[in-house]
Order: sequence, then C-alpha cells, then structure tokens
Amino acid sequence: MSSVRYLGHAGFVVEHAGTRLLMDPWFYPAFLQSWFPYPDNRALLPDVVDGGFDYLYVSHAHEDHFDEKLLDQLPRDITVLVAKYRSKIMVKRFKALGFENVIALDHRESYELADGFTVTIYLDTSHKEDSGLLVDIGGYRFLDLNDCNTPMSELPSEIDLLAAQFSGAMWYPNCYDYPARVMADKVAGVRDDLMDTLYRKVELTGAKAFLPSAGPACFLDPELAEYNDRDSTIFPVWDQVAEEFAKACPDTEVFRIGPGDHIEIDSGKARANRRPGSKLDEDIDAYRERRRDEWEAYYAGPEPHVTMEEIKQYFGTLQQWNKRFLGDYSKDIRLIAGTENWDIRLGRLAEHFVIEGEEPYDPAYTLLVSPRVLRLIVDGKTGWEEALLSMRLGLHREPDVFDLTFMGLLRYGNHPAQTMQMLRERQNTETIERDGLRIQRFCPHAGEDLTFADIGDGKIECPRHHWIWDARTGSCVDKASIDLRVEVLDPESPALAPRNVT
Repeated sequence: MSSVRYLGHAGFVVEHAGTRLLMDPWFYPAFLQSWFPYPDNRALLPDVVDGGFDYLYVSHAHEDHFDEKLLDQLPRDITVLVAKYRSKIMVKRFKALGFENVIALDHRESYELADGFTVTIYLDTSHKEDSGLLVDIGGYRFLDLNDCNTPMSELPSEIDLLAAQFSGAMWYPNCYDYPARVMADKVAGVRDDLMDTLYRKVELTGAKAFLPSAGPACFLDPELAEYNDRDSTIFPVWDQVAEEFAKACPDTEVFRIGPGDHIEIDSGKARANRRPGSKLDEDIDAYRERRRDEWEAYYAGPEPHVTMEEIKQYFGTLQQWNKRFLGDYSKDIRLIAGTENWDIRLGRLAEHFVIEGEEPYDPAYTLLVSPRVLRLIVDGKTGWEEALLSMRLGLHREPDVFDLTFMGLLRYGNHPAQTMQMLRERQNTETIERDGLRIQRFCPHAGEDLTFADIGDGKIECPRHHWIWDARTGSCVDKASIDLRVEVLDPESPALAPRNVT
C-alpha cells in the first residue's frame, strides 16, 4: 500500500515501496513574517524534522515553498530534487545550505526513486521560475502543480489525483488603493479567473480527483488582518468555491483533507483518511497568540533610515544588470518610505534617474513602503517580489494599466536570466492559425500557449491570466497594454463578429 500525506499548504509526504519523498514542506512564516500556513500545521513539524526521508522536492524559491528555517533542520545527505531553472537559483540555494546531493531536472525529465516510484518535473516554461511534480506510484498518477502554471499544451494527462492552487497568491488587486466598488469588481474578476484556470487544468489533465492546496495564506500580524477577510480579498477558502467547482467539474471527486491527513492508495484506488482532531479551518485569534513571537519578530529593532544615495546606487545597479531588457524604456515612479519620498526616473536613457529638488512630476507608479522593508531591499536581504507578496506595501498606478517591464524589473531584476527570458518571449515569432486568424502562438505576458485561447465576440482571451485583445487589430483591451501580433486571414470569420445583444 502507498500513501500521500498532506502537510498543509503545498506540502506532502509520498511513500511507496519503503521509499519516502518529502515535498514543499512549509512551517515557518514567509515574506517578512506575514504569511502563515492555514490551518496551523506546526504540530507536524517534529515528524517532518525526524522523518528520515530519502528524497526532498522543493518546487521553487518562494518562501512558502522554500522554507529555509525548516530545510536547515533536515539531514544534509538527503537527495534533493529541483527544477533546472535558467538562473540555477535552486541548486545554488541548496548548495549554500550544505546539501550534498542536489539533482536538477529539466522540463518533463523523469527520475526513478524506487521500483515503481518515478517522478517527472513539469516547469512553467516562461520567465517565471516555478515547477510541479508528477509522481507515479505503482501506476497511480499524482500531479502536484501547487501554484505552477505549466503551459496548457504541456500538461500531462490521465491524472488520478491533482493538487493545485485555487486561492490567490498575489498582491493584486488588494495592495492597490482602489475605491471600494472598484476593488470589489477587481477581486471578483481575479477569483473568477483563478477558478477558470483551475477548471481548465482539471479538464486537460483528466483528473479523477482533486485536492485543494497551495493556499490560502493566513495573516497573523494585526496590521495585516484585513487580508484574512475571505469575501473581500483574492484569498477564499475552499468552502466558498466548492459549489462552483462541483458544477464545472462534476466528474472529479474532491479530497478535502487537513494537515496530517492522508490518502491511501491500494491497487490503483484511493481513499481519504481523516485523523482525529484534523482541522480544515482555524480560529485566527487563537492562532495569532500561539505564533505571536514569530509575527512580532518583523518589528524587532528600531525603524531604519535609507538615504537618497543608497536609493541611487540600488536602482543604478538594478538597471545596469538589466540594460538589454530595459532598452530605451523610461518610467517615472515615486517611492514613499516613512517621511521620505523620492521621484525616480527609470530607464537607460535617463541620465539622472533620481530627481530631488526639481519641479515634481506625476509618477506612473507610486510605491508606499515602510523604511523597514526598504532597508531589507536595499541591503539585498529581500527582494521586491517577497516584499510585494508580504502585503506590507501600498501601490497606486496612473493610468491603471499593468506595466510588464517595470514589474518585471522589480520582481526578476536580481536574476537577469529571467528578464532576458522575458525579452525572448516578446521577440518570439512562432504563429498559429485559428478561427480565420494568424496570431502569435505564445502570450507576451507569461508565455501561455494561445492554441488554448478563447476566440470569439471579436476578442482573443489568454486562458492563463485572461488578458484580452481585439481580434482584428491585436490591441490589448483588458489587463495591460501589450499588443498581440494578429493577421486577419478570413474577414468573414464568425469569431470576429461581436455577439448580438437583445
């Protein structure tokens, strides 16, 4: 008999033929002490630390997967399986922790752990460095996608059990300063898009069963308590989306289990076993008190100070690393930290990109960040990606249009291998023909295969992040401002005609 034990969030232990695989264990707070596992899984920590595992798989470098404090407690002779990313970040980080045997697997590369126990890596093949793992346990196929978006054309099929994200893991839109009505509309849109993407994954993989995982996060710091509101944020719990999932995927069984519960697999059949005392939710107030020392650690020490010269040096270095990516790009932003604020002109052509004492101008983006967070960023102890995910930042943009270059520079600029991949994605010339159109095959945002796009009503919609373009002109009409290369082959194609509204 084999088993899949759930550790909470995106963590699992898979056991087969006496071999044990530990996957994405997360126990300690992530992203500047802001994210905590939900529900609390701390009681399982001793079992994981002393688990005697043969293999460890960590999907990517986000701190709710790469839990360095936990990993530092594991034996260094465990065999570590990671994805072969362009930046080599996973190999570097495990080597820095002293792990002796790190195996990097490429997209769709397999590795045999034991007789009848094989794993296969599936990458997000865009500039985003994330991965999922297909685990074949004696013919039973468990696909853990966590929050990875492997292109839909690359997903494996005939899956017995799918574990994947259903709740948000992003700062947009809740960190932006939208009016209440606008925020509600944007939150609803993001939640609908997340579930639509999940439905497609279920359909394409043929998943017989689904295990909700990889979220939502929980915010114990009282300053962040508003993000625990499951109605007004992109962080719903499963009960809020279960009914719609059942309607969209009626043939897919749902295994609703909590941390410490497991799924038994016998002769290709699976059965969920709930342990006594298993929890599917959490009393946030009691949880906050149990983990007080951890979330309070964020506030340790006096509030630091960051100087203008440090800001100049930081953004100067970031731009120098990404000159080819930026090209002739130019963007005005404002950075506000405590009582200080700086107007910053980003771009290779801007000779003096930090401006003080001159006539102020209207920035396209404004970032409200505490000196404590900014100090960590400037010192290289955290990145903008982690700071944004912490929800400890405030954002405003005018116009309200996503700027892929600016956000790409902040999120991935410390790893130019990723920004260069973003550049290659924009320059990709491969096309497909569909519905009387010739269009570029891969989305310019995150490389999704537009073979699976929705085309109709005169629009093209990406199935991953749901960007929308005009089917005749390729102009981006929703989510951002990056156009799509489109050539109309058949002007009479029904896909180009807007739907009649009666």
